[in-house]
Amino acid sequence: MKTNKAIEVFYHDKHVGTLAETRDKKVAFQYSDSWQKNGFSISPFSLPLGNDVYIPNDYSRERFDGLFGVFADSLPDSWGNLLLDRYLSSVGVKREDISVLDRLAYIGSAGMGALEYRPAIEADYHLDIPNLDYDVISNECSKLLSSQVSDKLDMLYKIAGSSGGTRPKILISEDGKEWIVKFPAGNDPAISGKREYDYSVAAVNCGIKMTKTILAPSKLCEGYFKTERFDRNGGEKIFSITFAGLLEADFRAPSCDYSTYMKLIKRLTKDNIEDKKQMFLLMAFNTYTHNLDDHTKNFSFLYTEDAGWRLAPAYDITYSDTYWGEHTTSVNGKGKDITDEDLIMVGTDAGLAEKYCRQSLESVKEKIESLKPYLNKKYPKTKKATLDKRIKEVKGEA
Repeated sequence: MKTNKAIEVFYHDKHVGTLAETRDKKVAFQYSDSWQKNGFSISPFSLPLGNDVYIPNDYSRERFDGLFGVFADSLPDSWGNLLLDRYLSSVGVKREDISVLDRLAYIGSAGMGALEYRPAIEADYHLDIPNLDYDVISNECSKLLSSQVSDKLDMLYKIAGSSGGTRPKILISEDGKEWIVKFPAGNDPAISGKREYDYSVAAVNCGIKMTKTILAPSKLCEGYFKTERFDRNGGEKIFSITFAGLLEADFRAPSCDYSTYMKLIKRLTKDNIEDKKQMFLLMAFNTYTHNLDDHTKNFSFLYTEDAGWRLAPAYDITYSDTYWGEHTTSVNGKGKDITDEDLIMVGTDAGLAEKYCRQSLESVKEKIESLKPYLNKKYPKTKKATLDKRIKEVKGEA
């Protein structure tokens, strides 16, 4: 297969610039003349608006396959990559025979956020497949995760091949809105969908901004977590960039502190007080509810011409562990044994009033009482025999 050596980047049909592979397998970028005149910096720290040819640093190969972080944000993560690799194998293409630019071409106009890549390799993504049975999809996801053959690989690729994140998910359109539906990964308990939904309800009660969430019913488990996409609005694509992409940071390992996030908000949003309050609430919520997987890819900024840079709604907040047993993002330099005083220090250093910080912490503690069963791991668990029976019912074998 002939691989791409260059590809064009577009935003709302406007030519942003060109990506080109260098001899050492890094991917350089240059803004187009028209974008330099009328556009905005798509990554203010790494790609300031100008006529330079930008080349990522040596760490980019390990972190982002040689790309700048903002373009790596367009690529799928482990679940989407699994689907793409299986799809390529089914059509006779080996994963080692395609470049990172080819992967962007496969994504084309279907990536997360608003950037598009041309010429696209037609992937035939569909988000509006009617009458989807989530239980059937969940069962097929389980097959793929356990290296079994799925006869619905083509369909799964079309509705999930561009998705980010680790857990299996699909991207769908319903009633003029676009949604993400998540399914359990191999080690997830059957309660995981309901747990993330309950976390979202508690987070909203704490004053944290999120898009609409739903618990979709299931015969196999307690339900599937379904959330409206924040990078879509009435069919329009909204430009987004993760903190990982913006900072060129490795999201797989601890690399930042919440105080860094506060400084980032101050710099990018012109010290927007509401966004700093949102980050404070998120920091407290994650600390109190054991969301240790609070890495740099789980926070994003949005950019619109009207509002400029603003903190994106919260996402991926649920009970989670890390293998090292600490928060991926530290609080006042600490990954564990975090105290209220640590939280308040981060808030007041960012310019928030101490009174606001203390009152907010008490409010969050009060409003997460409903999550205590998850924190204590005392929720009902589905027995394997019951689950096996439910799976047979979904397959029509019962």
